[in-house]
Amino acid sequence: MRHQNRLQSTPPQFQEYQAGHYSVRLASSAEELAEAQALRYRVFYQEKKGQPTIEMKRLQREVDEWDDIAYHIIVTDQNSAGAIVGTLRLVSNDCLGSNQCFYTEKAFNLHKLKGNYDRILELSRYCIDPQGRSGIILMLIWKFAMKFIIDNKYQLMLGCASFPGTDIAQHREILTYLYQQNLAPASLRPHPISREAVAISSLGLKNSEWNHAKKAVPTLLRGYLKLGAKISDAAIIDPHFNTVFVCIYVDAAEMLKDKHTLVPRS
Repeated sequence: MRHQNRLQSTPPQFQEYQAGHYSVRLASSAEELAEAQALRYRVFYQEKKGQPTIEMKRLQREVDEWDDIAYHIIVTDQNSAGAIVGTLRLVSNDCLGSNQCFYTEKAFNLHKLKGNYDRILELSRYCIDPQGRSGIILMLIWKFAMKFIIDNKYQLMLGCASFPGTDIAQHREILTYLYQQNLAPASLRPHPISREAVAISSLGLKNSEWNHAKKAVPTLLRGYLKLGAKISDAAIIDPHFNTVFVCIYVDAAEMLKDKHTLVPRS
């Protein structure tokens, strides 16, 4: 049902489960969503120096039009009175309004992917509290997301892979490597529509070795790459979040060929 509030329709098979003093589940109340948005604000704007809107500054929360139609994975810490210490947003194409696109479509035309896959899930707004970045929170979020994708028979997951800072020259090594090894085929390739797009082929690095490039790969992106992720041929400079990002997608059928790769290692 389009525009149904996801907080009021949590699937029963996605109840909470635990690992030590952490628990992972879907947010089920407006209060939990607000707390997840507050975590996003602290990470994206206070820690990583993005540029929040006046309204976000007032609320001290990072909010947008997709929050109300999304599922929100949250990890809580029982050692901190149940505080939310990690989150990831899931937006299904089934939940988009008739004139609504994915968040990723603000920067990329996805018509080739949308024309080839019926069930698509966008993953976005991943963040973890600075005090909890030992790996277990990411593992819980990732495993929960993979279960959600498999159990709901999604054919494609997509989103943006981001690198800190807006100086694209600092990311030449990893972007070149991804371009050489993980470029999406032309028949499915996301096409950049943002004025801040830069063709990766123009960065001027002829060859990039994994041993050098991997130093700049966030742990979450490592998980995507192990699942056979493909990327766009352009990167976007995003001063709003103080990042450079590419569009990335994973075909679920390819992902499930080797289930041992479903959990990224830090």
